[in-house]
Amino acid sequence: MSGLQVIGAGLGRTGTLSMKQALEELGFNPCHHMEETFSHPERNHKHHFTCILANENVIEHLEAVFGGYKAMVDYPGCMFYEDFMKMNPDAKVILTVRDTPEAWVKSVENTIFSHHTASNRLLWNFGKVIMKLAAPAHIPTVMELITRTHGVDPIDPKTDLAQMYTDWVNRVKETVPAEKLLVFNVKQGWKPLCDFLGVPVPDTPFPRVNSTKEFHAKHGKQKTRFLLKFAALVGFISAGAFCLVKFAM
Repeated sequence: MSGLQVIGAGLGRTGTLSMKQALEELGFNPCHHMEETFSHPERNHKHHFTCILANENVIEHLEAVFGGYKAMVDYPGCMFYEDFMKMNPDAKVILTVRDTPEAWVKSVENTIFSHHTASNRLLWNFGKVIMKLAAPAHIPTVMELITRTHGVDPIDPKTDLAQMYTDWVNRVKETVPAEKLLVFNVKQGWKPLCDFLGVPVPDTPFPRVNSTKEFHAKHGKQKTRFLLKFAALVGFISAGAFCLVKFAM
């Protein structure tokens, strides 16, 4: 059993990093968020997510990734909220939401699903190639899991992201018992969250972090490293091809 007391079923870009900080301040510490997959490489995320994608000992691999956490929010964990409910029958579920599906689409198109705005299929395919070659090893597998979970590829320009968001919100509401579920917008602040979890309301302001601007400031250097890695790989392949052609002549 993973030991989760709070299961976050909200999709990425629904205030999940603010929720992580809020839950940790309330004592549900540590709280898993996508950021954890970058800061804890010792958990060998690529291996575990690859096995989960192949439906091999799913619970065992979820435990390997999420074991030791008291709470979980954001991708990739939100995709497994139903598994976590079975593993942690006393846990409470929080569905973080945005004001409207359109507000969520605007946010993800400027951040985690930016390839969705590619102007043509060639640019979209190029973006996918860069991701597979230059992103951290586990990210392409996580994206495959996201596509499988939603039944659509969120970075495909043809995907209706507003519908994807709406379908997910409805799915969570239909599958989580009402008494265990809080539908929560981080704009609501501490009180509804604390009332649901049965903890005192802190004197500190509710966390407000990871706006689109902050996201780009944080991940800009990481994106640059990805592009440099991709450029180096292209250069290496080009040099190798040149040598082979020259040798063949």
